[in-house]
Amino acid sequence: MKSSLLALSLSFLFFALLTKPLSGHPDPLLDLDGDEVEAGRAYYIISAIRGAGGGGLTLSFNRNGSCPLDVTQHSLDLLRGYPMFFFPTNYSSENRGYVHESMDVNILFYANIINCNQPMVWKVDNYDEKRGAWFITTNGVVGNPGPQTLQNWFKFVKADIGNAYKIVHCPSDVSESTVNLCSDVGIKYVENARHLALANTQPFRLSFIKAQFLPS
Repeated sequence: MKSSLLALSLSFLFFALLTKPLSGHPDPLLDLDGDEVEAGRAYYIISAIRGAGGGGLTLSFNRNGSCPLDVTQHSLDLLRGYPMFFFPTNYSSENRGYVHESMDVNILFYANIINCNQPMVWKVDNYDEKRGAWFITTNGVVGNPGPQTLQNWFKFVKADIGNAYKIVHCPSDVSESTVNLCSDVGIKYVENARHLALANTQPFRLSFIKAQFLPS
């Protein structure tokens, strides 16, 4: 009997080790359906806090009313904004894979906006002295990891509530440079508009929703 119980216990332990990620291996991001977030697939990023938390992410003219476009958030939670793609440093069309926590990724909006003939890739803008913040804008590039593209890389990590995530700008796998900005990304109001910016206080808490149909 004791040997049977021992064998059964070892079986459960072996199964647990198979189903549990190894220590140090980051978990894949999960969307609201509980599915793993795929690199190169379109998703909406919405607020994880419903109602007063606002809606999805979109694009607006920058703080000076011109291009490049800034990353902003809808104030209404019913609006999902524009879908976007996530591209890790090792991304290829033949080997897409999944997006994991704390993985450096480029973020690209799927948006046909003719006003600005520039890439819709996220980047950290130069410091805005007038408003005292590093805003998240566009006109970045996908790939080409290195010191010259540090502003284009972001991470998703678990937030402190439920199954929510937050965005972090702190490139680690793309450069050996020690001169990096490391910060959560939060919301900074500019004339009542919700702009994304590096935040010293509360981060923007988000969830992922698959974009089933891309806008034309």
